[in-house]
Amino acid sequence: MHKGFEVANSWLGATRLQVASTCLGRAERALGHAISYAAERKQFGQQIGKFQGVSFKLADMAMELKAAELLTREAAWKYDQGTVTEADMSMAKLKATEVLAMIADEAIQIHGGMGLMDELPLERIWRDARVERIWEGTSEIQRHIISRELLRPHGA
Repeated sequence: MHKGFEVANSWLGATRLQVASTCLGRAERALGHAISYAAERKQFGQQIGKFQGVSFKLADMAMELKAAELLTREAAWKYDQGTVTEADMSMAKLKATEVLAMIADEAIQIHGGMGLMDELPLERIWRDARVERIWEGTSEIQRHIISRELLRPHGA
């Protein structure tokens, strides 16, 4: 009796991994659109992807997506092994949700005004990315969980 919070807390880890995984898929889709657009759109006689202002964005987006994917995969693997910690799942959720927000924003920036049009999925991905940093524990809660796990062994 009166164990509702305990039960809900036991589910949060797995649902945080689900949120992280969903964010990775959305981020991958947004990055794909940005890459395609950068390869086809031309300005000043060349593809915009050849300009460092765009190409460096794409590189950062790909690198951050890979980092989020690796954190999520490791947490999922540990979950399957029965060795996952709350911090593992929080790191995966935090990184994936923040990376999705960054990639969605940069993809729209690369597309310019086109990125906000209903014809592309980017504006929807961008809007949906905001809520991912709230449910299943806000980004601040994830940081609290991570720091708590770091400090507990030191008595803090």
